[in-house]
Amino acid sequence: MRSLFALSLAFAFALVASPAARAQEPAAAESFLRGRHDAVQQLLRRPARGEAATAQRRARLTEALGALLDYTELSRRALGEHEARATPAQRTEFVGLLRQLVERSYQKNLESTATYEVRYLGASAAGGAVTVRTIAKSRTNGRAPEVSIDYTLHQVGGEWRVFDIATDGVSLVRNYRAQFHRLVSRDGFDALLAKMRERLANEGDL
Repeated sequence: MRSLFALSLAFAFALVASPAARAQEPAAAESFLRGRHDAVQQLLRRPARGEAATAQRRARLTEALGALLDYTELSRRALGEHEARATPAQRTEFVGLLRQLVERSYQKNLESTATYEVRYLGASAAGGAVTVRTIAKSRTNGRAPEVSIDYTLHQVGGEWRVFDIATDGVSLVRNYRAQFHRLVSRDGFDALLAKMRERLANEGDL
């Protein structure tokens, strides 16, 4: 009887505490994003002289971006209805290829905006995810327009991860989904994988 009472009391406290915990999620997600983003920027600012140093920096960037981005969720959402139709081997290869392409594209974008000042405009929670809104403004070109960059995060194993990025309202997930849907519907899943391999070999982006 005491055990039942204790369990009921614990459950009641959990119900009371959960709204407060949910209210803290946007702030926690924004804090995570700030920290990870700053860590990646610091890596990019460090000069890499020689092949060994360049390879080491690339490996550290891969690790840092892996701690920031949820490639599995990004892949699942980008594939949409086609994910269920792919074989396990196809899905595994797809996630690996998309990870490399997204990593390359994200790194290029960060390098191109290295002189930009990023302002955080706040965060909001909806549907189990948190969106952190930011504005990037060039420090060296006053005429350059501001760029809005919104990050959508969720928790994976108790850790925050980004699974979508919208630049000036254009969602990375939706953009990929449209491309992938056209290609898979027309030519099949293997054709999509071949196109992704080709882009990687040619140093291109999706």
